[in-house]
Amino acid sequence: MPISLLLLTFSLFFSFSVLTAQEKTNLTKQDTAAVSNPIQKIDEFRYKIGNVILDSKRREIMLQGAVNMEKGVVELLACAQGGKLHETVLVIDAVPYHLQVALLLLGLQYKGGLEYQGDARTPQGDSVEVYVTWSKNGKDTTVRGEDLVWDVKAASSMEHTSWIFVGSKMVEGRFMADQEKSLITTYHDPFTIFDNPLQGGANDELYKVNEQLVPPKGTPVTVSIKALK
Repeated sequence: MPISLLLLTFSLFFSFSVLTAQEKTNLTKQDTAAVSNPIQKIDEFRYKIGNVILDSKRREIMLQGAVNMEKGVVELLACAQGGKLHETVLVIDAVPYHLQVALLLLGLQYKGGLEYQGDARTPQGDSVEVYVTWSKNGKDTTVRGEDLVWDVKAASSMEHTSWIFVGSKMVEGRFMADQEKSLITTYHDPFTIFDNPLQGGANDELYKVNEQLVPPKGTPVTVSIKALK
């Protein structure tokens, strides 16, 4: 799927416009260039948007990060640096808005549907699958993102599901995923980019780290987000 110049121009403009005046003032010249020109073409089908890799042929997005927690209650599968590190399994080295742009360039649509944390309504938007890969002794292990989360009530790993692209929210001109740094939440959150469609998403005590599977804290991981449409 070719990415149009019009859409590229729009996304480049908006990625800079979401910053506040103070944030723009604090940027160095190098930072400003990276924010205002985040999209680079790698080859015919692949683009780099900040640290986010988009493959339009495979309809897949690749993110780099690390394991953040080996045990404890969680409300997120993944957040960006500076997010809720006390309750997330993974921390990702990416600007949330760059991930949002990559999803829009793939043609995915978001609808939101949540008004507050723990909102019992089902999040709305297009579906994706999330996979996490890490290496140990030269051998790669790939699992579903849900496998890294333990469902306390069911006494098993989180049920396999499709994660919903809810698209975060704009509040007073600010893209809230960039403020909160939330990327993939197990506990319903209107400011995240992906949310959990399962019924347990309204319970902030249901999920914890899957201690039987998650590798040691600090282990580098690759997160693959695969579009289902």
